[in-house]
Amino acid sequence: MLKLHFKDNRQSACWVTEKLYCIGSSSDNQLVINDPSVDSLHAKIFAEDEKYVLKDNNSAQGCFINGQRITQKEILPGDILRFGAIELIVLDPRKLHEQDDSDQSVPWRLVSDSSWLPGKTFIIMPDRAVIIGRTDQCDITIPGTHLSRRHTELRIQGSKLLVKDLGSSNGTFLNDKSISEATAENGDRLRVDVYTFRLVAPDMDVHKTRIRATIESISKPVERKQASNEPKRWKTRPTSPGNRSEPTYEESTSGNWKWVLLGVGLLVLAVIAAKFLW
Repeated sequence: MLKLHFKDNRQSACWVTEKLYCIGSSSDNQLVINDPSVDSLHAKIFAEDEKYVLKDNNSAQGCFINGQRITQKEILPGDILRFGAIELIVLDPRKLHEQDDSDQSVPWRLVSDSSWLPGKTFIIMPDRAVIIGRTDQCDITIPGTHLSRRHTELRIQGSKLLVKDLGSSNGTFLNDKSISEATAENGDRLRVDVYTFRLVAPDMDVHKTRIRATIESISKPVERKQASNEPKRWKTRPTSPGNRSEPTYEESTSGNWKWVLLGVGLLVLAVIAAKFLW
């Protein structure tokens, strides 16, 4: 990460945080320089093996490092870059941080998580508010049909990042909560319309910052009923097999013998009566 400071202070300093950083007069560049000596796409800075390399894009008035015209060359802290007639000084953010731990020039970053803006990173500078909206007058212009002309304001206040909805039609959401104004933290998720962003605090690694959890309360564990030691009571009708008492084998056998003995006795009486009659 490098910081580029305009030598004539014509614009605010900017940070190079992306792997590919485009410079030119066109509004779709990461660094827009409104000067007739600067081409629409004048140059590119790209990261290569933990180094930053400046590459001229066949510009009319060229790219220079420390007064020497270059086609492609590594840039280092302390170098003076020139695009046309515009000069910038390359600053090392680590040295700035060592000089003053409270240096508020270290930026917050807005990293797109949306497929609508793949790989886009926006810098939130500490010296002014950053406006998100659909008009060209906004700092971050997103041509969304459901985005308001001036939708959301981001402002660094001390070490905090303030997020403010500007009376938009469809609202501003922080961690999926609609807000009018709120303080953001590293890893928070900002949403405007269908566009979502990770908020990355100063000195935090963009690639290691994840969306912060938004759990408001932890649900209580499910209380399970203790098993009862009482026997089950069936709710079946009295005629059902579950409630009907079946006769035991012994009861059934003794009842049968009674009928056999009674039959034998009646038979004997019948035989005796027959003898007397004959």
